[in-house]
Amino acid sequence: MVDGYEFSLASYDEISQIMDIYHSLIGTPGCTWSLDYPNRETAESDIDSKSLYVLKKNGLIIAITSLGEFNELEHLPWTLKVPCELARIGVIPTMQKQGIGTTILKNIIKTAKEKGFDGIRMLVSKTNPAALALYDKNGFEKCGEVFMYNIDFYCYQMKF
Repeated sequence: MVDGYEFSLASYDEISQIMDIYHSLIGTPGCTWSLDYPNRETAESDIDSKSLYVLKKNGLIIAITSLGEFNELEHLPWTLKVPCELARIGVIPTMQKQGIGTTILKNIIKTAKEKGFDGIRMLVSKTNPAALALYDKNGFEKCGEVFMYNIDFYCYQMKF
């Protein structure tokens, strides 16, 4: 536990809280999620592959993210040799704009380094100003653009 926050892999008994967070973010500015994605199967698959992480404060999940080798982005032009992918990051609406996104990112970067990756890559919706600001502020670089899943994205990466 650091600064009152607990960062850990998610477990099956936390799926209802995780789904509540996914659903609470639908319709917020720039969020590309829907009731169909991310869904329970996505969460279960991420838990099975030890890719879903939670950040808790006072025992309650306040942020979630997935970090792993999802191979959804390998066809795009990246400069990383052994990357992992960051996906499905979210902070509960009542805790946004309080540094929680930066807190979970710092934990994810540390975890990725410990697992031997040489960097992190991800897609960020061009219409999500909060996410774009978060990644810019925390040292990620914009390295391209792509249209996937009927959405315009920026490609972001961080090299270690």
